[in-house]
Amino acid sequence: MRVLVIISNPKRASFRQRIAVHLDKLRSHKIDCTVRKLPSGPLARRKLFQKASNYDCVILHKKALNYLNAIWLRRYGRKIIYDFDDAIMYDPSNPEKPSLKRLKAFQRTVSLADMVIAGNNYLAEHARKFNGNVHVLPTGLDTKPYLMHDEPKKENNIRLVWIGSRSTLRYLADIKPALEEIGARFDNVVLRIICDHFFDLKNIKVEKHAWSLKTQVSDLITADIGLAPLPDNRFTRGKCGFKILQYAAAGLPIVTSPVGVNSEYVIDDKTGFQASSIPQWIEKITELIENAELRKKMGAAGSINVEKYDVDVIGEQLCALLDKSLASEESVKSDKIEVSDVVPDKTSPSYKYKVSICIPTYNRKEYLRETIDSILSQTYKDFEIVIVDDGSTDGTENILKNLDVPVTYYWQENSGDAAARNKLIELAQGRYISFIDSDDLLIPDAIERMVEVMDAEGGNVIVYGSYFRIDKNGKIYGRCKRRLYSGSITRHLFETILVHACGSLFPTAILRGSPAFDTSLHICSDYELWLRLSMKYRFIALPDPTFKRRRHSTNLSKASLENCLTEFQVIDRFYNNNGGKEIIPEAIAAKVLSKKKCRAGRYAVKEGLYDQACELLSESFRQYPSLKSAIYLLRAKIARKLASS
Repeated sequence: MRVLVIISNPKRASFRQRIAVHLDKLRSHKIDCTVRKLPSGPLARRKLFQKASNYDCVILHKKALNYLNAIWLRRYGRKIIYDFDDAIMYDPSNPEKPSLKRLKAFQRTVSLADMVIAGNNYLAEHARKFNGNVHVLPTGLDTKPYLMHDEPKKENNIRLVWIGSRSTLRYLADIKPALEEIGARFDNVVLRIICDHFFDLKNIKVEKHAWSLKTQVSDLITADIGLAPLPDNRFTRGKCGFKILQYAAAGLPIVTSPVGVNSEYVIDDKTGFQASSIPQWIEKITELIENAELRKKMGAAGSINVEKYDVDVIGEQLCALLDKSLASEESVKSDKIEVSDVVPDKTSPSYKYKVSICIPTYNRKEYLRETIDSILSQTYKDFEIVIVDDGSTDGTENILKNLDVPVTYYWQENSGDAAARNKLIELAQGRYISFIDSDDLLIPDAIERMVEVMDAEGGNVIVYGSYFRIDKNGKIYGRCKRRLYSGSITRHLFETILVHACGSLFPTAILRGSPAFDTSLHICSDYELWLRLSMKYRFIALPDPTFKRRRHSTNLSKASLENCLTEFQVIDRFYNNNGGKEIIPEAIAAKVLSKKKCRAGRYAVKEGLYDQACELLSESFRQYPSLKSAIYLLRAKIARKLASS
């Protein structure tokens, strides 16, 4: 079997640990590998890809391909295996912000492969969104050099050790406060950094050992405690824990952050400790410093545990995967399928469209035509328009007939906005749903931008954007400047309404599989549902507005005492009854609930309901005392006194 291995950088540690270390093993299984670096020029790349036709298989390591490169490799490669060990679909410097370029390149590359080999389960789950033939193969470690070393000389000093690259040194810097505290407590503790870059500490001596393939084993084996701090984000969860394996092979107990495979590789209280905060780092490191027997016991357990990741074991698994790929008579993915930037629609055949643009309406005929025009002007065209008329009496149906626009129209007795949205979900035939109110307008490229992000994320998130403010005549007079957040946004969403039904995109399956819009709420039924969904799904914020929000005298959500109380009811119920306490810190909840009561009290004053205003503002002040609530309470009491005199 002849295999062409294409890599982007032969000096990269991931190539050395996942490919180069297995070449001899592959050769012993009659799998001859030719390693080639991917050239920088397009013509040179094409020539390399053309040579792929002379090999039984191509292993593309880690590199995500652009559109042309993907076409060439698919055209000339007989079988393609894609191997990766990092969350390359995310930007390591800003992992929570979607990177369409990275996501699309990852999707494109994974989609064209006949087999995908991922370094851990987290990465595999990302790949399975675009490929049905994904296998997990951990990064292996050659444990023999660690076993061949002599027993390290015993010294009075206890060495904490960290090994890594310049780009990841910042993870160690994150626990500087813990290291400084350890240095202040113990005179005999030293920090050894094995890297090509270093930093100093005030309270603890730092040994600076330049990383070298020849010396790294001795540098590790002569240390006492391995450190593996890691922040928890979408990029770091994809890390494959190689330094954990090195520490374990060196017989070191390990203190690590419980992130990604680190929480699997370090068995808490057996091979080391998991620490989630600076106090925990201090506590766990201190325990190991003070207990030599515990260090020895944990180090020995780690040495046994790491054996299953030895290169001999992992190498055999790699050979088996290659044999399996080449033994199959046909690819998981047909060679005739062209590479595309669009995610294959793997959903139910009942979805006739990519997007259902859904409009709930009630007596809005003067604005509805403009709303529909904003839909017809979309740069993205694979959509249907679904309208639920919630009992209009202004001739809305006649307006639609005269427009001569294909829509799915449904009339129902007036039941409220929430009931109309529930009916829209039932009628929608698109894979995704986007709502737009019948007095608001979509930005021309809104659907296209949202679909791009949704597809890149595998169709299992909620995409949303901000808005421009327009007056009743459609003139822009402002823009929502509220900061939007991506990822798990429950806490931010609890603090303020970030997501609107309009200008957002939802997988239809999520909306149909979730509790419906609450029809007991005359407003905020969407906000109530987003809070619940945020407990289960990630939200992705777009940087630019997706819709224009019209303000006029008959807006359903205009500020009033009744609407303020409804908004308070939504967040109070979420916090106390729907799991909010598990996520929202008590102090933040008190502040937000107090703020909502204060706002309701202000509108009670405006509406002349002074007793209710005083009651609300008193409760607001008691729950979270602030100068603002105190001032408003004083004004309410003065107003009540003046009104009664």
